Amino acid sequence: MGCRVRSKDTRTRRIFVNHQLWLGVGVVITAGMLQGVFAVPMKFASRWNYENIWLVYSLTGMVVFPWLLVIATVPHPAEIYASTSTTTLFGIAGFGVCWGIGATLTGVGLTLLGIGLGMAIILGLSASLGSLIPLVILNPQNLHTRQGHVFLLGTTIMLAGIALCARAGMLRDAIRNREVVRASRNRFLTGFIVCCTSGLLSSALNFSYAFGGAAIRHALDLGTGAIWSAGIVTALAVTGGFLANFLYCGYLLLRNRSAHRFFGAGAATNWFCGALMGFFWFGGQTLYGLGISRMGSLGVVVGWPLLMGMIVGWPLLMGMIIVTSNAAGIATGERNGVSAHDKRFLAVGMVMILTALGVLALAQRYS
Repeated sequence: MGCRVRSKDTRTRRIFVNHQLWLGVGVVITAGMLQGVFAVPMKFASRWNYENIWLVYSLTGMVVFPWLLVIATVPHPAEIYASTSTTTLFGIAGFGVCWGIGATLTGVGLTLLGIGLGMAIILGLSASLGSLIPLVILNPQNLHTRQGHVFLLGTTIMLAGIALCARAGMLRDAIRNREVVRASRNRFLTGFIVCCTSGLLSSALNFSYAFGGAAIRHALDLGTGAIWSAGIVTALAVTGGFLANFLYCGYLLLRNRSAHRFFGAGAATNWFCGALMGFFWFGGQTLYGLGISRMGSLGVVVGWPLLMGMIVGWPLLMGMIIVTSNAAGIATGERNGVSAHDKRFLAVGMVMILTALGVLALAQRYS
């Protein structure tokens, strides 16, 4: 009788685990979709330069919304930060600054190498390093388990899909730019270094979560709900990222003398577009934190701590950003007139990314 009761309890717990797991996966996928379309409002911000719309987006998405959410959902945030070591806090903010620099370098790298090759390097490095570095440093033994093997397989498929999508971008650019100008060797080398640096630094936001566990634990100890606990890291990290974006946009505003555009004709619509970009981006980042908390909080049952939720969640997020941004580009006419060959590359790449999402989700089922 006792064995049957325990067996029933075990089945009930497994059903609960599977439900929570797939709920977490679904939340991360939704986060990627939001972040994949966050830049679409830029198309409607007429009469504004890049630095105008990007500064409004950065201010709202990286400062205003994150701290409003912390105030609304985290009790005693000042006490949480006070009880967290200075080393941890500087680590969270420092990784955020690194991520912000990486975001700034993305535009420079794409200018030097082109969208196709540049995105292949940046997203490939960000998707892989953002997951592998925390795993190797904090929990390397999992690389040699069934979990680790399935995770590495999913990451490999993900990177192959990203490469195919990048190839599609290169074909598109070649069609649109009939006159191909060969970059000098020095220009290519500079662009390659910039893109590699951007890809490495862009993955640093995930490190803030991986190495900011102490702050999350203090938040939980002081009464923060589990689903909101990651917000204490998010707000500090992305505020650090805002500093890098603010400095770059400020430089462009001074150089281009474009600050007056904030108050010119059509400014209200453009402010709304910038704020909407911030809402989409931070909404996706918030859902990412909720998703990995849901996926990683099952460690007692299935053996995957929060770290593993982040390791699997990061490539899931990156993959959905790629898929959604390409879909948004198609919907807004960015691929009008491209060849069938280009469309086949894109379709196969997106299928591979979706396949990788399933494999990475499957990795969490192994104990």
